[in-house]
Amino acid sequence: MLRFFLAATVLWLAIAKVGVTQNSGQAGTAREKASSRARAAQPAPHSQITRLLRALEGTWSITEDLAPDTRSPKGRTGTGKVVWRPGPGGFTVVEDYRSKEGEDEVSGLGMLWWDDAGNGYHTIWCDSTNPGGCIDFKTLAHWEMSKLVLQDEYEVDGKKFTFREEFGDITDDRFTQTLYGGPVGGPLKVDMTIHATRIRNSAK
Repeated sequence: MLRFFLAATVLWLAIAKVGVTQNSGQAGTAREKASSRARAAQPAPHSQITRLLRALEGTWSITEDLAPDTRSPKGRTGTGKVVWRPGPGGFTVVEDYRSKEGEDEVSGLGMLWWDDAGNGYHTIWCDSTNPGGCIDFKTLAHWEMSKLVLQDEYEVDGKKFTFREEFGDITDDRFTQTLYGGPVGGPLKVDMTIHATRIRNSAK
């Protein structure tokens, strides 16, 4: 009788274990399906954000040539590093900039996101040389063929000026960033040229 009872108990435990395992497997499958549906429902980054990251994402060493000004009549040079990366959710692009220009340590942070209505990138730029904090550009950056261009106007002491920035000669290993300035309606002169070279992970 005891042997029969033990055998029956073992059989019942085995059946119960199978049931628990099946329920656990079903629960796991349900969780996986729910997770898959959640991933499918999450919006993907805009194709223009993907395009910008494809062109610039990564870590770059930079050398700079700055035009002569009142502080540096012969011009200046600088060296540093810039990192381009996806922002939160991959819906924005972030530029993290560090440079040493002569005795000056300069840092900057930029963010770009795609504006469907304006068909361009909305841009905000903050840096350590701007006591006002950040510039929220009124115009949108856009692609001119393979060149990324941002052009805007600003006013100083009642006079209007044009600012233009171009990212050109973009390859997998380098790009050139050129900043221009001048009175509105007049010729633009080069204020600064940045040559960027990709830093690759030597461990790979």
